[in-house]
Amino acid sequence: MSDSSLASPEENGTNAGVLARRGLYEFLLIFILFMAYFATRGLVSGRAPDAFHNAWQLMKLQNWMGISWELSFQNVILQSDWLIWSMNSIYVYTHMPALILFAIWVFIWHHDRYPEIRNIFLGMLTVGLAVYTLIPLAPPRFFTSSGFVDTLAAYSSVDYHQDSIDMLYNPYAAMPSLHVGFAVFVGIGLIVIGGKYRHWLLGIGFPTLMSLAVVGTGNHFVLDVVAGAALAIAAWYLVPRLTIWLRERLSSPDVDASVRTVTS
Repeated sequence: MSDSSLASPEENGTNAGVLARRGLYEFLLIFILFMAYFATRGLVSGRAPDAFHNAWQLMKLQNWMGISWELSFQNVILQSDWLIWSMNSIYVYTHMPALILFAIWVFIWHHDRYPEIRNIFLGMLTVGLAVYTLIPLAPPRFFTSSGFVDTLAAYSSVDYHQDSIDMLYNPYAAMPSLHVGFAVFVGIGLIVIGGKYRHWLLGIGFPTLMSLAVVGTGNHFVLDVVAGAALAIAAWYLVPRLTIWLRERLSSPDVDASVRTVTS
């Protein structure tokens, strides 16, 4: 029998209360940071020429690399109403729910890993915000003259220009693709923490489907996908190590002595 099963009702109630308060704190923290993410729309206001210039440069780079696969893939998608619906649905309806469900799963059932997961997520969000602000980039769907199709606008009821969406939407946040980045983040987390066959299946399948969806809907270039996946992998590798290094630095005798000197 586990130790938790031996806890008194009062102790269980206390633990539940602490967990609930911690959950509220974490929710507010993430909510504030997502508001900062949405605020990038204001930061890129008036920078449309830069965003389009950067997109043209990216397309030239992809042509040179031989990886301009977006139009060919869209041509396949557009042959099937079912494929169009699938790509649109994955893009619109799985991004946020997957993040929320993964966070709840870790917070409740793997609470000891939650701080690490949260720090990795925040590291990715910070880098994404910085890149979106410094290097705005228009998505493929803006280049209809080149043959790209905005499948959400053409084949769904989603309208980016509705007032309720437009005020929270940065149209020039294509690089890196955080739809893909966060899907890979969730996928790695499922595999690392869960480790079972179903976790591997979801951990590989979900990022793969999201990568296809962001290209198929005309929302991201191939290199946006690569950058989003690379960001997630780098964050999983670097953030925990950076966190340990910072803790060691802050707890070192030299730091303690300097703090005592300043406060004395």
